[in-house]
Amino acid sequence: MGERVLLVDDEPRVLDGLRRSLHGSFDVVTATSGEDGLALQREALAGGDPFAVIVSDMRMPGMDGAEFLTAARTVDADTVRMVLSGQADLAQTIAAVNHADLFRFLTKPCEPADLARALDDALRQHRLVLAERELLERTLRGAVEVLAELLAMAEPEAFSRAAKLRLLAEAGAVATGCADDWRLPIAAALSQIGCIAIPEHVIRSVEAGGELGAEEAAMFAAHPTVARALLERIPRLGDVATWVGRQPLDPAPPPAGATAAEVAFAGAAAFLRAYETTGTPGRAAHRLQEAGYPQPLVHALIEAAAALVPAGVVREVPARDVAEGMVLEQDVVTPTGMVLVRKGERVTRTLALRIHNFAGSVGVVEPITVLAGQVERSPEG
Repeated sequence: MGERVLLVDDEPRVLDGLRRSLHGSFDVVTATSGEDGLALQREALAGGDPFAVIVSDMRMPGMDGAEFLTAARTVDADTVRMVLSGQADLAQTIAAVNHADLFRFLTKPCEPADLARALDDALRQHRLVLAERELLERTLRGAVEVLAELLAMAEPEAFSRAAKLRLLAEAGAVATGCADDWRLPIAAALSQIGCIAIPEHVIRSVEAGGELGAEEAAMFAAHPTVARALLERIPRLGDVATWVGRQPLDPAPPPAGATAAEVAFAGAAAFLRAYETTGTPGRAAHRLQEAGYPQPLVHALIEAAAALVPAGVVREVPARDVAEGMVLEQDVVTPTGMVLVRKGERVTRTLALRIHNFAGSVGVVEPITVLAGQVERSPEG
């Protein structure tokens, strides 16, 4: 699919002239009002072929150009926005520049060659925006993977909870229509990073559904706040930090004004905690229903809960044969009782190396019981 340009003007004759002058050089779509332009933009975005550039007139009945372009920025911030207008007062111009983040402001009449050059420049800008975003997101995913691996080695119990939360969050994302939101798997992978400040036995008690004393409960209740303070320091993780910081430790109504993606994350976190305390998916689901979570989300979480107990072929292997993709059926411990990796954890490349290194130095209690034949899942997706 090529890069497309949306032209919006309330005068059909103007649109016809622009279409003719740009024919053969650009893939042009037209709309005669801001409302129609937004509808086309949303349709294109949902279809996976968003507009690269939007060019709008300023003075249009109903929604004017400044209002339309500001709304278009909300729909898809990656789209490059320009104005082509013959009549625009100062207030409209200021509003468009300040709120719609304009790339160019062209005046009518505009020579076809000048408009074509401006569109070429806008398309280059759009490519730069997409390339920068892809680079940043790939860098970010790599950093998240490293943080998750470090958490797995430092706090195996916390990493295990994060892996379970991610599985639930992914299922919830599909049910709520936000499966392509890159923030969800990152929020789940880093959801327990605040647990680095909590003693291991407290996290283990939480995962086992045990009773916590007042001091232990206060420690656990503080981990989202600790995580938020850490994540807020990472560029582009502002939303993730907010979600993680207010993740429910017990089923509570979804956060006010939350997006579908945050509701999916919050529902997954609430479900996991309820599952840990009640012991059954049905009871956990009932508590989420009482808290007001959407029924499709609750049903998806019930189905996903079956995968929290992995299936596979049980085998006993020496430490040197523990490989990426296996699921541990027992804690991996040293002869002195130091826990290297917790039961239920899926072995990553880093965890396998950790086990191999300890086995070759201080030793590891062998053989190790594993579930083999599992599909590899990396923390960043």
